Amino acid sequence: MNSTDPEGNAAAMSTPAPEPRPASGNDSGELPARGARPRRRNVITVVAVIASLYALVLVYPPLRLLHLIHPDRAFDTSTLLAVIVLPLLVRVSHEWWPNGFTRYAASLAMGWLGACFIAFLALVPAELSILAGAKPQPMGLATLMAAMLFTGWALLNAQWLRVRRIALRGKGKATGRLVQISDVHIGSRSPTLLARIVRKVNAQQPDVLLITGDFIDFRNIGEAELAALRDVRAPTYFVIGNHERYVDLDAICQRMRRLGARVLRNDVGSEGPFHFLGIDDAETKDQVARVLPGLAQDPHRFQVLLYHRPDGLEAAAAANIDLMLCGHTHNGQIVPFNFLVRRVFPRIVGLHDLGDTTLYVSPGTGTWGPVMRLGTRCEITVFDIG
Repeated sequence: MNSTDPEGNAAAMSTPAPEPRPASGNDSGELPARGARPRRRNVITVVAVIASLYALVLVYPPLRLLHLIHPDRAFDTSTLLAVIVLPLLVRVSHEWWPNGFTRYAASLAMGWLGACFIAFLALVPAELSILAGAKPQPMGLATLMAAMLFTGWALLNAQWLRVRRIALRGKGKATGRLVQISDVHIGSRSPTLLARIVRKVNAQQPDVLLITGDFIDFRNIGEAELAALRDVRAPTYFVIGNHERYVDLDAICQRMRRLGARVLRNDVGSEGPFHFLGIDDAETKDQVARVLPGLAQDPHRFQVLLYHRPDGLEAAAAANIDLMLCGHTHNGQIVPFNFLVRRVFPRIVGLHDLGDTTLYVSPGTGTWGPVMRLGTRCEITVFDIG
C-alpha cells in the first residue's frame, strides 16, 4: 500500500531500520558460541580430577605414612616439593631430553608411582582400623611393611614370563603352532626383557610369531635395542597398538620391517595353511567393522585376525574369522584396575567364543608404566591348531 506526500510524491510505508548493535569485539556481530563455556568447564573439571587423583595416589600415601610413623615430624618445603613435584618432573624429562639416562630415570619415577599406589591400597584398611581405635604408629609401621611386601612381589612378578598353552580345532583347514606376544612395551621395559622373550618364544618352536601391538612405547627406540627380534626362528607378523601411534609410528614400522617382521597395516599375509589379517589400532569401537570388509580373505585357510584392542568380535564372527587375537588391557596389570578396565572392555582377558569364531585377549607380555604386576601375569601364549 502506497501513500502520497504533500508534493504528490509516492512514499512506501516501511518500518524504521533497526539501530546498529554496539561493537562487542566480534567483527562478525555473532554471539559467542554456546558451547564455549561448557567446554571450558569440562577442561577445568578434568584438570581438577587429575590433580585430585595425583594428590591422592602419589602425594598422600608417603606423607601419611611418614606422619603415622613419626607423628612429631613437620614437613619442610623441600620434602613437600620432592614428593609432589619431583616424580612428575623426572617422568617428563625423557620427553624433553630423550636419552638413556632420562629413560631410566623416567622408569624409576613410574616405579615410585606404582609403589605409592600399592601403599594407598594398604592405607585404606589402616585408616579404617585407626578410626576404630587402633594406635596410629604401630598401624603405620604395619602398613609400611605390607606395602613394601606387596611392592616387592609386584616387581618380582613383572619379571616372570609364563607360557600358556591353548589347543584349538583347525576346523579341517590347518595344523600348526602360533605364538602370540603382546604389549611388550620396550621403552618402559628394557631390551633385556625382549631377549628373554625371544629365547622363550624360540623354545616353543612356533610356526609363526604374532605381535599384537604396543611393542614399543618410547620415542627413539633404535634397532640396536630391538636386535633380539632378528633371532626369532619363525616368520613374524606385527600390528600396531595405541602406543606406537603415540610415538614415532612410521619410524617404528620401518625398524620392524628391517628386523624381519611383516607389518600388517590394514593388510593381509599368508604362511602355509594360515591367513593373517592385520588392522590398525583406533580409538573408535567400530574399527574392525569398518576395515575388515575391505581386506582380502581366504576361507580355504585358517584365518587369524590381529587387532590390538578386544573390540569387534561380532564383526569378526560375521566375516567367518577363525581366531581373533588381541591385547591392550594388561588384565588391569595392578588390582583393582582390572575392575575398571572391565567396564571399558568386558572381554578383558582370556578365551571368548562367538559362533565359530574364537577371541583370545592376552594379559600382555610386558608392563606399561610401573614395572609391576599385582594379581595379573606376563604371558607368552601358544596356540596349537589341529
